[in-house]
Amino acid sequence: MELSTIIIIVAVILFVCACVIGFIRWNAMRITRWFNWKKLNINKPMEEYAEILLEEHNLTDVEVKRVGFWASIFVGNTYSTRKKLIRLSWITARRATATNLAITCKLVAYAKLHAEGKKHLHAVEVYRWLSWLPILFLPLLVVGIIIDLIASGGLGMYTLIFGSVGLVFALAIFILACIVAKNERLACTDGQNIILDMGILDEAEEKKMRKLFSAWKKLVVVNVIYNTFQLIFFILNVLLSVLRIGGKK
Repeated sequence: MELSTIIIIVAVILFVCACVIGFIRWNAMRITRWFNWKKLNINKPMEEYAEILLEEHNLTDVEVKRVGFWASIFVGNTYSTRKKLIRLSWITARRATATNLAITCKLVAYAKLHAEGKKHLHAVEVYRWLSWLPILFLPLLVVGIIIDLIASGGLGMYTLIFGSVGLVFALAIFILACIVAKNERLACTDGQNIILDMGILDEAEEKKMRKLFSAWKKLVVVNVIYNTFQLIFFILNVLLSVLRIGGKK
């Protein structure tokens, strides 16, 4: 099988993985919308309830902050290992719903893992900022291929340049994704246990809550698979460019 054919196959797998990711996210959003109608009998904003949960788990050195609109887009609903700070977006903080409580419990679980000395939690923050970079280089790689085809009738220097830069980022993101997946699954498990131990959900709500955390876990696994094939895609493109530039078939 020719290398160019293998690249096409990997590209198709990337597309399929992207569709699966989209479906899992849609399913998680569907459950989230169901829970958003379930207002909890809590007469406190979610950041105050987060502080109660932190106190219950002896995490009094962790702060909770509600962030504004723009900060909600970029850093909302995150835990900072450097500052020992839980940031809640204004959308999450303003309504005491089962969904927002699930998000809060997962962040408390992250703080709990941090206090227990879990390593590499900072990778979660780094991954959040860098995970989109290989996706950026995919269209740039296509542009490089088009330029090479017009200039020389085959893959060449522009494809190699964009492919190499994309490969570096894809490798870094792949490593981060593997670390994040393990930590995210642990946080989801602990977060689920925290909310279920409260005993505030009925049987149907508990079943839905388990499905929500399960969807979050599946999403990180599929992201690792996607990043794996993304890495393979860039490796094959760089290899093919080198072979073409070297005049090999």
